[in-house]
Amino acid sequence: MKKFKNAIDKINQCVEYVTIVLIAVMVIVVFLQVIFRFIIERSLAWSEEMARYLLIWVTFLGASIGMKRKSHIGVEVVVNLFSERIQVFIRIITNMIMMVFLVAVIIWSQRLLAIVSQQRSPAMEISMAIPYTAIVVSSALMALYILYNILLDIIEIRNKKKGLQ
Repeated sequence: MKKFKNAIDKINQCVEYVTIVLIAVMVIVVFLQVIFRFIIERSLAWSEEMARYLLIWVTFLGASIGMKRKSHIGVEVVVNLFSERIQVFIRIITNMIMMVFLVAVIIWSQRLLAIVSQQRSPAMEISMAIPYTAIVVSSALMALYILYNILLDIIEIRNKKKGLQ
């Protein structure tokens, strides 16, 4: 389990670095567009489109980072009324439901990728599969993080049964 945790942490660290780089590139592109539009008085045709696609990637990768950190919004008022053992079971069930949803998203977004891969973006003329791939990548990352959380909860239940905690 320790190797799996280390792998998850390294993957998330890479995702965080990629997200930082994408944000930096997005800021630079928008800044250049402002410079070109107001100082040079010639607009960059591709900058708005590139900034939009970078924002899509940052948003979806950020969602996966939030899933890893368990920082998404949740309603814990009702769950906190139960014992710790019941709370663990509720977490497992909730994570399994999210896993089913994410697997469905992965399957359907791959079908969507097959359709949009033939389309080209208007300004940059890149495959539209590039921005849509963010859905598949982030859903797969979130599913991986949820699988890890489910395994942790199962280990917690086993340890409590054995009296280790």
